[in-house]
Formats: sequence, structure tokens, C-alpha cells
Amino acid sequence: MVPGAIILFVSGTWMTADVWGGWEFIEHPWLAGMIVLFVFEFVEGNTVTRLYVMRLRRLTNEALAQGGVTPELTHARQEHVPTFTHFLDIPMLLLIVSLGAMKPSTWPQFVVGTIAALAMATILTLWIPRVYPWLPPTYNKPVGHGSIVV
Repeated sequence: MVPGAIILFVSGTWMTADVWGGWEFIEHPWLAGMIVLFVFEFVEGNTVTRLYVMRLRRLTNEALAQGGVTPELTHARQEHVPTFTHFLDIPMLLLIVSLGAMKPSTWPQFVVGTIAALAMATILTLWIPRVYPWLPPTYNKPVGHGSIVV
């Protein structure tokens, strides 16, 4: 994940500086928007998402060692910020591609697209957990008389 993004960042920076004359790319909203969104996604992906995945892996291994889902793992899976950043990736990628394909000469597509991406990520963050709950159906249910254990 990180090496590929670094290669893209370095080669893109070099190519932008070479082709567009250094900081002159800022005069082109489509290119400046693509670069800003790429940098945002790079930082977000290597901070929030990466740290969350590493912690989730540790909690999952602990849950496996204990033989079941732990309350810490359940709590970690219900966090909204990592879920939001997860659902933000695809809308941001679509915005980056649309900026590169349409090459707008003004900023409204960037602004409206960013607002739409944030709105879509918010909707998905709130809706998907309701459709697919993160709690296992048998979480903390006591095994008692009449229960079926598989």
C-alpha cells in the first residue's frame, strides 16, 4: 500500500513540476484538485486507516486466542471515523477521475464533488451498519435451557 502510493506521489510531483512549470499547476483547478485530493487520501490512508487496521488486527488475534468476540473488538468495529474514511475512498476516487477526465477550468466541480463525496460517505457510514449490524447475533447470549449450540 505505502510503496505504491509513494511512487505515485514522487513521480506525479516530478511530472507536474516538469510539465506544468512548478507551482503553475495551481492555476488549473482540475489538476490542483486532483493533487489536493490525492494528498488527502494518501495522508488519511496512512494515518487513520492504517492505524485502525493494525489495531483491529491485534484485537482480532486476541479474540481468536480467547475463542470469541471480545467487547474491545466489538467496540472497535463500531467506531465511526474509520468507517467514514473507509466509505470516503470510492467517492474521492470518482471525484479525482472526474476532475482528470473533464478538466474543468473553474472550481465548482471540485467543491460540489467534495461535498457530494462527504455526503455519500456520511450516508454510507450511517446506513450500512444498520443494514449489516456489526454485532454477532449470538454475542453475549447465555447458553441455557432450550438453546441450540452448534
